[in-house]
Amino acid sequence: MMRQLRSRRWWRLAAAPGLFLLAGCGATGQTRFSPGEDQARSALEAALTAWRDGQPYGPIEATPPVRVADSLRQGGQAIEAFQIRDEQSSDDGTKRFAVKLTIKKTKAVQDVRYVVYGRDPVWVFSETDYQRMIDMGNGPETSHGRTPKGRPSRR
Repeated sequence: MMRQLRSRRWWRLAAAPGLFLLAGCGATGQTRFSPGEDQARSALEAALTAWRDGQPYGPIEATPPVRVADSLRQGGQAIEAFQIRDEQSSDDGTKRFAVKLTIKKTKAVQDVRYVVYGRDPVWVFSETDYQRMIDMGNGPETSHGRTPKGRPSRR
């Protein structure tokens, strides 16, 4: 009987460090790919500044490097100004920001949400493009009733 109690205590003592290590593993899931708020904000600011200043669409040389996926920018629209609002909370490891964009030609103001994810590189997506990437083949229908990949739509 005494031997059983000692073996149970030994097992608990031996298992304790392993349990502490496992407890730390959950924190490294999505958070290891999630930039800090300052890093996310500076990456978004670098992307929007490059757009405002007329730099060509493509990777932005910064530390860490910034990659952009924004169909508004790719569509040839130019912006005159931008205003980054506060970070919005998210549960998926991304940083999300509301941004006011002033379109250059029309002086119209658009409210756009941006999603920032990654560490090296840091990716800046418009929320629309982020959702399109997440949904992959379930993107919006084209005017021809077909999905972008040419498959008939499911109606």
